Amino acid sequence: MSELDRFMREKDVIEVTSLSHSTIWRAMKDGRFPRPILISPGRVGWRESAIIAWQEDPANWKATEAA
Repeated sequence: MSELDRFMREKDVIEVTSLSHSTIWRAMKDGRFPRPILISPGRVGWRESAIIAWQEDPANWKATEAA
């Protein structure tokens, strides 16, 4: 059985990446940061695995279908 991927709130993403809200959203727009997943109306979250993948090589990170 595989482990479930948890969703992270924006405040958690900011904390682990040290990026600001504006920087995260600008990087997403440019395709340089993972996009959040719509969890329910008005609520989004980032997959922890996508944030970890970005942290491993932020300069060369590319969006994938699985992210």
